[in-house]
Amino acid sequence: MSTCKIHHVKFYNLAPRSITCLSYEKTTKKLALSRNDNSIELWNVSHTPFLEQVIPGDPRDSIEALLWIGPYRLLSTGLRGFIIEYDLISLKPKYSQSITGGAAWCLDVNPLHTRIAVGTEDGYVNTFTITQDNLVYEKIFDKQKGRILCLKWDNTGDMIFTGSNDTVRVWNANSGHAIHKMTTGRKQNKKETIVWCLGVTSDNHVISGDSRGVLLVWDPSVGTLIESHESHTADILSLAVSEDSNIIYSAGIDPVIRSFSKVLLKSSGRYQWVKGIERRLHTHDVRALVETNGKLFSAGVDGYLAQSSYPPKSLVKYPPLLANPCVTICPKSRCILLRYSNYLELWRLGTANSINSSMRNGHAKEKNGTIYPLEEEPIKLLELKTKKNEAIIAYAITKDSKMIIYSTENYVRVFNFDIVEGNAMLTKSEINFGIERIQMMLFSPNNKLFVTVNNENGFNQINIFKVEHKRFELKCSFNSAKQKLKNIGVICFSQDNEYLICGDREGRVVAYLVEECDAEEPKCWPLPSYRCPATAVAVQQETNNLVIVYADHKIVEYNLFRRQYTEFSNNLQTRVPSHWLTRTFPIINIIFNPNDQNAIILHDDTTVYVIQKDRFTDEGIKLAKTESHEEDSNSMSSSQGQYDFQVIKKYKHLVHLEWLKNGELVAVEVNPISLTEKLPAALKQSSFGCS
Repeated sequence: MSTCKIHHVKFYNLAPRSITCLSYEKTTKKLALSRNDNSIELWNVSHTPFLEQVIPGDPRDSIEALLWIGPYRLLSTGLRGFIIEYDLISLKPKYSQSITGGAAWCLDVNPLHTRIAVGTEDGYVNTFTITQDNLVYEKIFDKQKGRILCLKWDNTGDMIFTGSNDTVRVWNANSGHAIHKMTTGRKQNKKETIVWCLGVTSDNHVISGDSRGVLLVWDPSVGTLIESHESHTADILSLAVSEDSNIIYSAGIDPVIRSFSKVLLKSSGRYQWVKGIERRLHTHDVRALVETNGKLFSAGVDGYLAQSSYPPKSLVKYPPLLANPCVTICPKSRCILLRYSNYLELWRLGTANSINSSMRNGHAKEKNGTIYPLEEEPIKLLELKTKKNEAIIAYAITKDSKMIIYSTENYVRVFNFDIVEGNAMLTKSEINFGIERIQMMLFSPNNKLFVTVNNENGFNQINIFKVEHKRFELKCSFNSAKQKLKNIGVICFSQDNEYLICGDREGRVVAYLVEECDAEEPKCWPLPSYRCPATAVAVQQETNNLVIVYADHKIVEYNLFRRQYTEFSNNLQTRVPSHWLTRTFPIINIIFNPNDQNAIILHDDTTVYVIQKDRFTDEGIKLAKTESHEEDSNSMSSSQGQYDFQVIKKYKHLVHLEWLKNGELVAVEVNPISLTEKLPAALKQSSFGCS
């Protein structure tokens, strides 16, 4: 890769959003998590975990528990006293079911997935029957004193366990009467012990974690305590039992994740839980734990989703960033648009003084990592907020930044923007697309086409508009059912504005010839489908080669004109090194070097990868790793050796990388320190040797 200047954008100042709960679905290998802005994120963890979909949050709502009741059905409940089921295609609530007993804190499903139970603030357990389309209210259990904060079904489906103040109760799931009341004891006589979380083992023992930091093991058949472990210095907020029921994980306000292993004692011939490893994976309270296939997912106040295992010892932390796209570069106006949860920021990038001190002293060659002083600082031109703080679900901006469009759940807004005599001028346009909400939108590179995508009724509605003089004329509207595209997740235009590429969440990719469409469905053809979805797609300008990177890091290059994989792509499949396929972060963006058509540039959260196709040999891929600890380095260049796969690891949370013009790159990064600084104070603990 040739030397270039890089604009390091570090003013993308995202606020951390804490994670409140997790729920895992085994069949589809989807992990649902809710954040404190009431949004729900759906992560695909079947290969490299990546954020697949986001259900926008309602500021009036509250999500205290999430639950999968089948491969494609997701429920939530919260302080408003409703159970909500979501449409996972349109990404909005499908219906809501009221609960008796006020605010709800917890819910769980029986082993047969035929009934659910909900625990409420007023001390009631509600049960519902699961039907094909909704939930049917079944019964309400006897009222107990105090709120029910956690709830679990047993392995037979005949009993329900609940946790509240000082008490773990065992209920008959059919009659609604309490069978046993098991008391936890108190640390202080006048201070109640709060049971925050429950777990159930394969032998139907109940595990509870409480506000004393004590882990208790109960036998619900006789209502007695089996074991007690003082495992934490503060409240235990979350528990997870491994799939084989041989390990219990616990964490909470004391963010250390501790494990207990089931060990057979030779002396007595009985099993006992023995404290095992402990790891500090988070800086603040851990609110949720889920274990599957030997991997532990943990999350909490710091907003990071952590995936860990031991043994082998591993840890990957996925930051609390917004779903792509969240950054757009406007090359013609040297502007950058940043998306936040409920507003947009438009900045004009600064200009660098290319004459550095070494050149003034007579040296003609610049060093890699040269920092250029700015002649003009970046300027924030615009901050565009939504009404009533509604979440932005999609946005688009023209390459000259003169038109901005965004959509929330309830409306679409179009604005014209310009700078007149040094003053920013924003005017609202009355353009009506005939659509209340748009899930995905994109301008073509020449700003003459505008595409919208909505996922409805199992397939996608795609509208293509012709843009002239700030007016939109519907060019064609069609459904993706013929191509079997379901739930489109990635879209892009070719640089010649002729092709629209759409990829869905089931590994299908379709190329549409949009330049020729006129009031009818455009010509199209599908690419060979793959077993996992694409996380990034892009089309090279000079060659019209489409490059796709999938969730398992498979890379393919497809020529749109010849409608076939390139020779490089075919050779690449058998020569990719195994450690490339085991990378822990998904590829989120693809760009191409305008000065070298043989260079493909990929990046994930921490690393930039440069593939040199012309250096590809029959011996396989050679990797060169460039470590850079100069955070303010303003240039990037290739190593001197003949490597065809260069790894440049110098970032923390790299959100976007794109060419501006004249050999300039823009790298947008979120500073992890700025995320931590906005968090509340964590639990203070004394270190070894300190008072």
